[in-house]
Amino acid sequence: MDKVMAIIKREYMTRVRSKGFVIGTILSPLLMLSFIVVPVLVVGRGGSSDYHLVVLEQTADAELTTRLDQLLTASNAKSDKYTVNWDVVPQGESLESRRPALDDQMKKGRINAYLVLPNGVLDKDSVTLRAKNVSDFSNRGRIERAINGAISERRLARAGLNPEQVRNLNREVDLQVENPEGQSERGQTVILAYGLLLIIYITILLYGVGVMRGVIEEKQSRIVEVLLSSVRPFQLMLGKLLGIGLVGLTQYAVWAISALLISTLAAAPAFAMGAFKFPSISLSLLFFFVLYFLLGYFLYATLYAGVGALVSSEEDGQQMQIPVTMLIVIPMVFSSAILRNPNSTLSVALSMIPFFSPVAMFMRICLQQPPAWQIALSIFLLLGTILGAVWLAAKIYRIGILMYGKRPTLPEIARWLKYT
Repeated sequence: MDKVMAIIKREYMTRVRSKGFVIGTILSPLLMLSFIVVPVLVVGRGGSSDYHLVVLEQTADAELTTRLDQLLTASNAKSDKYTVNWDVVPQGESLESRRPALDDQMKKGRINAYLVLPNGVLDKDSVTLRAKNVSDFSNRGRIERAINGAISERRLARAGLNPEQVRNLNREVDLQVENPEGQSERGQTVILAYGLLLIIYITILLYGVGVMRGVIEEKQSRIVEVLLSSVRPFQLMLGKLLGIGLVGLTQYAVWAISALLISTLAAAPAFAMGAFKFPSISLSLLFFFVLYFLLGYFLYATLYAGVGALVSSEEDGQQMQIPVTMLIVIPMVFSSAILRNPNSTLSVALSMIPFFSPVAMFMRICLQQPPAWQIALSIFLLLGTILGAVWLAAKIYRIGILMYGKRPTLPEIARWLKYT
C-alpha cells in the first residue's frame, strides 16, 4: 500500500504544481463569473450602439404612420440610442428618386437602415427594409413586429372595427413558464445542464487521455522498467489512476465552491437581467456532478490506460483511442433528444448504458430528476463496468507495459487475456 501511495503522491503533485493546472483551475471560475458580470456592465453602461432608422413613406395614411411610430418607439423604449426619422414623399413623386441619397447615407454610416412604405401598403404582402447590416436580427425583428402590428390594426380598422378595440383584442399574452417548484423558467435550466455537461465531457476526456499519454511517456523513456522493479504492474496502474483522479477531484472541488458563490451572486437583484434569471446550483446537483465525473473518469481512464499499454508512440495512441473516445461522444450526439424528452425510452436506455450514463444520466438529472431507482441502477451498472474494465486493463497492462515496437494484434491481445 505504501508503494501505491507513493505513486499516487507523485502523479498528484506533478500535475497539481503544473502551470496548466493552476491556470485552468483559476481561469474557469473567472470565465463563469464573466458571464454574469460582463452582461450587467454592458446593460448598465448602455452597451447598445446607435441605430438610426429612416422610414421612407408615401402612404398618405396618417393613422398608420402614427401607430407605426408608436410601436417602433415602444419596442425600443429602453434604448436612447435608437432613433427613427420620417421622410415623406409627396404623391406624384417617385420613391425611387429618394433611394440613391439614402443608400449613400447608409454607406457613409449616417443611417443604419431605411424602411420603404409605398402608397397602398395596406393591400401589399411585403415591404422593403434595406439595412447596412443584414445580420442584425434583433433590430430586424423589432421593425418587423412593429410594421406587422401597425398594418394589421389599420386593415381591421378599415374593415369597420374600432382601433382601440382592435388593439385590445390583438394584445399579446406573455407566457410565464414555471418549473414544478413554481420558479420562473426562461431557459436557465437548459443553460445549466449544457454547461455542466460540457465540463464533465471535456474533463473526463482530458484526464483520460492524460492517463494514456502518461503511460506512453513512461514506456518511451523506459522509466516504467525502473518502476516495475519495485512495484507490480497493477499497483502502478492503480496508483496512476487514483493520483490523476485526485487531480481532477481537486479541480472539481475548486469549481464547485466557485459555482456556489457565483450562483449566490447571480441571485442578487443587482445582477438581474430583465426577465432572465441566472440558474441556481443546488448541493444535490453538485453532488451528482462530482459523482458522475468520478465514475466516468475511472471508467474511461482505465480504458485509456489499457490503450497506452498497447502502443509505444503518440501516433499509434491517437489511432487506438478512437473507439474509446467514440463511446463518450455518442451520448453528446443524442443530447438534443434527451433535452426534448428526458424520460423517453431512448433517454432512459442511454442513461442506463454504463459507457453513456456519466453524460446521459447527469443531463437527465439536470433537466428533470429521474426516479431514484434509475439513478441507483445506473451507478450500480457503472461500478460493475469499472470493476470489469480494471480487471481487463490490468491483464493488458501487465504484459503491454513492457512491449515495445510493433503494435499487438487482436489475436495477441486475446492470448494475453487468456494466459495472464
